[in-house]
Amino acid sequence: MADVFISFIHEEEKVATSLQQLLRAQFDKSKIFLSADEWQIHAGEQWLEKIRAELEAAKIVALMLSPRSVSRPWVNFEAGGAWLTGKVIVPVCFCGLKKGSLPKPYSNFQAVEIPEDTYYLIRSISHHLGEAIPPPPLMYDMKEFEQLKQSIKEVDCGGAA
Repeated sequence: MADVFISFIHEEEKVATSLQQLLRAQFDKSKIFLSADEWQIHAGEQWLEKIRAELEAAKIVALMLSPRSVSRPWVNFEAGGAWLTGKVIVPVCFCGLKKGSLPKPYSNFQAVEIPEDTYYLIRSISHHLGEAIPPPPLMYDMKEFEQLKQSIKEVDCGGAA
């Protein structure tokens, strides 16, 4: 079971996958769960049960929040499950959604904006997992960081900047 669960909507899977790759470059690959990863949910498995089990086992839930996803049922469903089970919840804003404009209850949590706060996100995950990380210059030179920035540019933000 993974320590970090990434919650996202299908239309923004590319950004979630890029974030998963970036986090896997920093942490043990098995610590990052993404339901779109065919190596983590296999044919024949009951995917909803697998998602429930991974959410239950996770220490941290990264909520991928954009103007489109912030009001979608699936992200809210997973966020509620994380909150009820006492997980660390990290709102990860992108596609023009700003930390300061998050609706309740998301605004109650310390949020990040990517790509600007990517190092802060990694440092925060590291803190909650009790692991050390390299200083920022190394992370910002990573190909995974460049891929994350490119994915954010390419995703259809539903009319948001």
